[in-house]
Amino acid sequence: MQKAFFGNARRSTSVLLCAAAIFMMLCGCQHTETVRADPEKLASLGEIHLVAREDGSGTRTAFAQLLGFDTASANGASDLTSSTAEIAEGTAEVIATVSASESAIGYVSGASLTDADDVKVLQVDGYDIESEKYPLERTFYLTYLGSLDSLQEDFLRFVTSAGQRIVAASYESVSASSTFLSAKPTGMLTIGGSTSAEPLLRELAESYMERNPNVEITVIGTDSTDGLTNAMAGTYDFGMASRELATYESALLEQTPIAVDKIAVIFSADNPLESISSEMLCNVYTAVRFRHGTALLLSNN
Repeated sequence: MQKAFFGNARRSTSVLLCAAAIFMMLCGCQHTETVRADPEKLASLGEIHLVAREDGSGTRTAFAQLLGFDTASANGASDLTSSTAEIAEGTAEVIATVSASESAIGYVSGASLTDADDVKVLQVDGYDIESEKYPLERTFYLTYLGSLDSLQEDFLRFVTSAGQRIVAASYESVSASSTFLSAKPTGMLTIGGSTSAEPLLRELAESYMERNPNVEITVIGTDSTDGLTNAMAGTYDFGMASRELATYESALLEQTPIAVDKIAVIFSADNPLESISSEMLCNVYTAVRFRHGTALLLSNN
């Protein structure tokens, strides 16, 4: 994963400090430190270019839940993400959009980033993404409808045992890895849903097929809601979800945690911003349009 580049905090101007105080009053998020960056460089960038995932994305839902703006909006969206945000369909599109715009901010699975990505990972609340206290953390699930057949059960047993060694290479594992001996059932599996969980499931699927050459596994990246919907319909053997299930979803589907992921807040590598608070993120993505170096207190469109 690409490391964030953190320098010593520079002294903020009184404008930034006042703006941060206003932000704390406007958002119900937990009190944290303000942003850290060179205010003169920030001021030259103008208004922040918001990049958000599509409605239905597990990463978007988890991000909104963790920051406290997951209340449904009046226009029917699942949360209060500002209508000024550019919507990116998938993890790769978020990274590409943010890297192409010096003033853009976005969020993705931390494990999805590579050294080749021209973005910077910000500290949140003073913690970098490698810290155990990093606040933006969520669980990946495999979900399924009803009881498992022999092939589905064999694959899931692999994921939660020997497969946890693969998980631990980029994520936090949910159980201790153990030996696995496949019963080598024959058939095909279709796994679909979260684009954040997709790379991990592709790696797990390839590793399982090496152990069991009698199976063919297809992994489809769409979004968490699609994965859950198709799992409920029986179209997917497993639905990948990168968010907590809604009440009606958990009533219909079984769910197995497979990994813990951290959501990275990313800026262009050329942006001087070094650290941001949870409450600043809450305001930037909801009711406050944030201009680098000063706050524009404007209502959502």
